Amino acid sequence: MAGLLRNSSDVVGGKIRVACPRCSRKKYVEVPPNSRRRVVRCVCGKSQVYLLNYRKDNRETISGKAQMILNNASEAKIRLCDASTSGIGFLVPREHASTLSCGQEIRIKYKSGSGGTTQRKICIKNILGNRVGGQYTNLGVSL
Repeated sequence: MAGLLRNSSDVVGGKIRVACPRCSRKKYVEVPPNSRRRVVRCVCGKSQVYLLNYRKDNRETISGKAQMILNNASEAKIRLCDASTSGIGFLVPREHASTLSCGQEIRIKYKSGSGGTTQRKICIKNILGNRVGGQYTNLGVSL
């Protein structure tokens, strides 16, 4: 499949908007639920792979150090990966990844862009290896 382009597209109402880079045709294409990518072929013959984004809020790539605080008061250093208004993604050390589970509530503490320390409570929604995704359960608390 030489010549395939990869694009990211937001899924709205079960459809994505596609635009052909060769002939500039635009159309809406239905996507199956829970699929991660969709190959779309234009009438001009150009094919594209679209990576599907089901998130309601856009995530911004970030990089920074933080601390994860578990309910038993144990702490671990983590690395922040991305954030949105409703959640955050981060990497944990391998030895701590096995102690986490989906639905578990933890706290994270990090320095905000303004230099203050912020502590947030999150509910873990996804764990893939040592990559964790969580949803905020409270408003930010500056310390």
